[in-house]
Amino acid sequence: MTPIELEEAKLTDLDVVANSSDLRYDLHAFAEYVRAHEIKRAHRTNQIPRAHEERVAKCMADPVMASKTGKSEESPWIAHLDRLSLTLNFISYDTKGSYAGYSSSEASFPDNYIKFNQAEYERFLHLPIPAQEGAILNAHLKNYGDSNNEFFHPAVLGRLDRFHCTGCATGVVPLIPFDKARRRLLELLAQCPSGAWFTTASLVARLRECDPWFLIPKSLPASALKVWNYTGRYLNFDEHKRGDWGGGDRISEKDPEGFAKVEGRFVERFLEGLPLVLGYTEVAYTRGKTEFPIEPSRGLLPAFRVTERLVRALRNEIAPPKVTVLPNFEVHVESLFYPAETERELALLGEQVQRGIVSVFKLTRPRVAAALAADAESDALGTLKALSGRDLPGNVEQELREWAGHSEKFILFEGYGLLEGAREEAGGVAPFVAEAISPDFALVRSPEAIYRHLESAEQAPLRIQHAENALAAPPGARSRLAPAAPPTRAPARKLLKLKRSVQTTLWFADAEAHAAFCKLLLDAKCVVPTDRRALTVSFARKAEPVVKECLKQFSQEYAVRIEDIET
Repeated sequence: MTPIELEEAKLTDLDVVANSSDLRYDLHAFAEYVRAHEIKRAHRTNQIPRAHEERVAKCMADPVMASKTGKSEESPWIAHLDRLSLTLNFISYDTKGSYAGYSSSEASFPDNYIKFNQAEYERFLHLPIPAQEGAILNAHLKNYGDSNNEFFHPAVLGRLDRFHCTGCATGVVPLIPFDKARRRLLELLAQCPSGAWFTTASLVARLRECDPWFLIPKSLPASALKVWNYTGRYLNFDEHKRGDWGGGDRISEKDPEGFAKVEGRFVERFLEGLPLVLGYTEVAYTRGKTEFPIEPSRGLLPAFRVTERLVRALRNEIAPPKVTVLPNFEVHVESLFYPAETERELALLGEQVQRGIVSVFKLTRPRVAAALAADAESDALGTLKALSGRDLPGNVEQELREWAGHSEKFILFEGYGLLEGAREEAGGVAPFVAEAISPDFALVRSPEAIYRHLESAEQAPLRIQHAENALAAPPGARSRLAPAAPPTRAPARKLLKLKRSVQTTLWFADAEAHAAFCKLLLDAKCVVPTDRRALTVSFARKAEPVVKECLKQFSQEYAVRIEDIET
């Protein structure tokens, strides 16, 4: 793709918004929750009950964002995952409902349970990651209707208001191919360098100059261009003074700003919609200005930038996950797109200690042994070699072979007893022994019979009833099962109280940035130790809120990335 030239944007007085969650991870987390729980949807609204929403939110990549509710008292993020899972056929449930009687004005949904489609979900899991991403993207591209589109329906993560949808089922709107327009915009955005900020106005200007028909087709039937007393390509769109509900002015196609008022508003709302949800873009809103004198607002999303995810997805350059097994038994999984199948396989062999573009699993003996015990055909060594595409470190391979020994099947003896004692001293017990465990422990058949045999041999046996989950020690007799003597308590030591303080130090890369940040601290009346030679700023925990506020202001001029280091 040939790069396009857009005007670069400055982030002064702008609020940058990025998707703090990961749609792909959350989609699988939602599917796993639905598989494990029986969910009955709300009788009237057909929504997921709030109790389930709160539990689902805890499984998400960003639980705080996922738990936020909208005007309908449901989580927009979880509701979006619900609809996406339905579109991908992971789940199914009644979406039409039934009417209780002739007087019912709205459908109801009695006994509407979510059904999990295991076969379809497993089929999706085994697809290559590019095919998974294509399916997720297509589900978003084709999700639209007369009122369900960027013009009239609020975005999942967006802030901007919408046009009124009155009359949207007639006129021009039903003829707009929103899926093609969305893909065209994504292809155009994929030509932008990732990570650089550009103005939305320059993108709209580029579209007007090079592709003015990207949204509303050039040729339209006459019946679509005249509805009631309204005519023209923009007859479905009106703007009015905010708060004036008496009707507004229809936007005229002869208006010199008509393209910016209609297609331009669509571009703004598109940027905070599909690409933001998929992590393809980040957007910047005008700070402190949430309303515009004219409704719907225009120009409140002045800047955007594309991410590497969009570039890789649109250029078909999605690489398979890179798996590396380290000698310290860590497995690093590097992937820009969530590798659900790979991580599911590794979760059987180790504990996840880090999640992100680089996820880290720690191989553990109990999990490897449990995986092999659960499935005798499984092969931890083969799995790790196949995922990484190379031989494992020698020490890891040796340990895994030893761990595999812990997964051997054991025999469960039912109706047997445990004999403790020197068997050579109790003559005639050999016929009763089923399995010798040690010189003084053995599993015996017919516990009652061996008890009578030992009594007749004048051995004075003791009979004990063991619990289901633990072996009991014989009372008043020496036994290896007796609990160890309690440790001798050490004498009480003198209590010594120590106080400590935690201090954070920021190291700056150059003197100019250090001086600028020190000035912000002084302006905020925050007096903390600074060192011009070492270019450091040190502060105690109580000063942390003020320092964070200064860092927020500092980020308007500098791209700040804080890295924790060991000192």
